[in-house]
Parts: sequence; structure tokens; C-alpha cells
Amino acid sequence: MSYFDYVSQAFLAVFTIQNLVVIFGGMLLGMVIGCIPGLSVTLGIILFLPLTYSIKDPSTAIISLLAVYVGGMYGGSISAITLNTPGTNSAIATTFDGYPLAKKGRVLQALDTSLFASSFGGIIGAALLLLLSAPIAQFVNKFTSVEYFSMAILGISLLAGVSGNSLPKGILSGLFGILLASVGVDAVTGVARFTFGVPVLQFGIDMLPAMIALVALKQVCEKLSEYKVTGGDMGSATKIDKRGLTAGEMKSILPACTLSTLIASFIGAMPGVGGGVAQFLCYNQVKQTSKHPERFGKGSLEGIAAAESSNNAVVGSAMIPLLTMGIPGDGVTALLLGAFILHGLQPGPNMFTKQAPQAYTIIVGCLVANLFLYPLGKVMTRLVAKVVQVRYTYLAPAIMLFCFAGAFAGTGNFKEMAFCAALLVFSYLLKILQIDAIPMLLGLILAKIMETNFVTSMMSYDRDYLIFFKRPISLIILIITVILVASMIRINKKVEALNAAQAGEIEKIHQEMNTKETDRAESLI
Repeated sequence: MSYFDYVSQAFLAVFTIQNLVVIFGGMLLGMVIGCIPGLSVTLGIILFLPLTYSIKDPSTAIISLLAVYVGGMYGGSISAITLNTPGTNSAIATTFDGYPLAKKGRVLQALDTSLFASSFGGIIGAALLLLLSAPIAQFVNKFTSVEYFSMAILGISLLAGVSGNSLPKGILSGLFGILLASVGVDAVTGVARFTFGVPVLQFGIDMLPAMIALVALKQVCEKLSEYKVTGGDMGSATKIDKRGLTAGEMKSILPACTLSTLIASFIGAMPGVGGGVAQFLCYNQVKQTSKHPERFGKGSLEGIAAAESSNNAVVGSAMIPLLTMGIPGDGVTALLLGAFILHGLQPGPNMFTKQAPQAYTIIVGCLVANLFLYPLGKVMTRLVAKVVQVRYTYLAPAIMLFCFAGAFAGTGNFKEMAFCAALLVFSYLLKILQIDAIPMLLGLILAKIMETNFVTSMMSYDRDYLIFFKRPISLIILIITVILVASMIRINKKVEALNAAQAGEIEKIHQEMNTKETDRAESLI
């Protein structure tokens, strides 16, 4: 079958009642989870993942998770605009102009700008995914176990991009993940490793309870702690007015959306960078090229458009390395890689030959989800915005219940719930040591891929350890790995500096606004 035959069949497969229901349901869940401060898209994906076990078609299951991803990236802007608290890390830059505009009584205009920019960036990113995945996969299809091992090394090197504020701690976290992946019976030699005589450990540690404990439950506990410390003071949501985005204003932000989307699509396709980096670089670039840079930080529509179009463009472009090479583009796609494996799908070039119908259906599903984001957002944003006013003491128990139920649903065994509890305690220790858990998940997911291909390479080439440098493509991948790590470290430093500078500017603006409000109140008295 030709490329166009696969794409046309994928559109027919996506536009079924089941797929449309999971797309709308996943996007709505993503919007709700994304708008709650302190939670994240990763939590939404993990909460929804156990529910996908009842879905027989693996492509439908992955589409539902991508819908959560798409909806969550937009949902983070809702609380960023109404509460000055980003629902997700990728919505931090949205607070720079979203909240100041909301303080002026133009909440709906800010939300409409965010929705339009998110839809614009998401559609372009998904279209690039559809156009570029097949050619890249054809090239990667020439790889052997040697190149796959080098690609796994490239994936492990992404620890530099998802390590947070400390690269050494990120590497340590990744090594813990590799250690966890080594628990159980070795598939090649049949030797039990790190089981300590405990029978239940012979089967290893499943990915699902690890993801639930290290990300979802950890976030809920952190949020509960913060809620208790602040006495439940989450701020008050600003009332949504009726003055939305006009056609003229929509036209005026198109250049900002276009520039930001192109930059973010390129950055998102670079493994390990992700929306957290893209939003700041795009915001800064759009500000430099704007005709009115003085409005940024004071409620600029261009500023909101730059931040939101960038983080949604990353959704599609970050899927390119995942689908074509089996390498996650960021922390969220690292979780999606685990979801692919759990549903019997193996991302990589072979997916476009052996599992081509599923691959193209997933890609088209991502595009359709972004196409439906704008109408769904127009209808549901007001209702979703009310979620931020719900007491977190009500939300947290429900989320934790779903987490443990999801861990049990994976295998129907209570040992998964015990693993969740044990890993949750371990994740709390990581929190005390200020070590991020995402690198650990990355190590847990990629370790087995790396080990299997290394053993296969050694068996095929008579234990020639230099074979990884003798084969040209493998050598190029390793060189790219070194360059990528160096560039990610440099980019992270620049983004940290930019973030600090932007935060200082916004804090100064907020202080000026508060001073004016205080003076106005005193004058009225």
C-alpha cells in the first residue's frame, strides 16, 4: 500500500464513534487535569492509561492518551490566566501576559487568544508529524541492533534535558531507573538479578505502577502538602467576561503564532528539549521581533500567542522521534513510550512496515484531536475554569483512588499496589533530596531496549566492542549524542537565565500594579 492509501484509511479509522468519543473524552480530561495548579499532563496520561486496557484496538488506546496530551497543554493556560498559577510547566510563560490581561477585566480575550494559538500550533505540529514520519522511518529502517543500541544511548543521554536544575542528580535518578529495570529474571541468560530471594521480584517491576507512583501519586502528595501549608489559599478565579477575541485581533497575532510554531516544532523534534524550553525561547524571539515589545509583560496578546502556540506545537513534533526511532522527545512522550509498549506497539521504523495501519491511525488521531481543540475549548472553557475553585481536599482522594485502582487493573494483582506504595515512599525520599523522577522513568523504559540490543550486537559481531564506532551510522549517532548533550546543557542554562530575568520583570510589574491598587484604595478611603 502507498502512503496515501495508509493515510486515507487512517482518516476512516479515526472518524468512528469509538475513536471520536475517546478523543473528546481524553481532551476534556486533559483540560481539567491541566488547569488544576500543581498537576500536569503526565498525571492525566497516567490516570487515563489504566482505562485504556479495556480498549481492544491499541491505536485507539494511544489516540486517547494523545487527546489527554493535547487537552492538557491547553488546559494549563486556564489557571495561568485566571489565577496567575500555571496548571502545567509549559504554561509558565502564559502567566507573563495572561494574568495581567485578566486583571484588566479581559479574561475571555486572554482565554480565546490562548485557545486560538494552542489550536494553531497543535495543528501545524501534527501536520509535520504526518508529513515527516514516513520518510524518517524509511531511513531508520536500515538500522541493525548496533544502531538501535546507539539510539538507546542517545535516549539515555536525554537525561541532560529532563534533569531539572541539577544534571548530576538527573543522572543519578536515571541510574536508579536502570537499576529498577534490572530487577527480575534476565531474558537472555535466565539468571535472577536483584531479587534477594523474594519470589514476587522475579517478574521484575512493571512500568505502570512505577509511572503511577513516581509521577501521579508523588504530585498529589506534593500538592496536598502545599495545600496544607498555604491553608487552602489557591487564590480566587477571575470572573470570565463576555469580550472575546475579535477577527482583527486574531489576524494580528498570526505572525507571532507562525514564528513561535516553527521554532517550537524544530525544538520539539530535538529529543529531550520539550515544551518547557520552547515556550521561553519562542516568547523571547517573538518579543524581539514584535512591533510593540513594550506591551509584553503587561497583557500582550502576542505574548500569550507565543507561549501557547509553542507548547502545543511541541505535542506533534515531539512524537516524531518517538514514532520513527523509538526515542521520546520529552518527559511526556517518555510516558507515552511506556504506554506503546504496554499495548503491544513498538515505536520505531518497523512500526511503519509491520504496524503501519496503527502508526498512521495514531498520527491522524493526533491531528484530528488538534482540529477539534478549538470548538471543544470554546464550549467547555467556562465550565472547566470552575474546576480550579474546587477544594483540593476533595480532588486528592479521588485522584489517589484512581491511581491505586489503575495499578491493580494493569495485572489484577495486589502486588502492583504494594509496588506503588513502596515506590511512593522512595519518590518522597527523592523529593527530599531534590531529585526529579522523570529521568528515573526514562532509564526504566530505555534500559531493557539498550540491554537487548547490546547483547544482540555482541552475539552478532563476536564481542567486538568497537563495532559501535566502526559502523558509520552508529558513529554518527554517538557523535550527535555528544553534541546534543552539550547543546541541551547550554540551552538549559540560557533558559534558566531567561526565566530568572522574565520572573524579575513580571514581579516588578506586579509590584507596580499592587502599589497602584493600594494607592487607589487609600485615595477612596
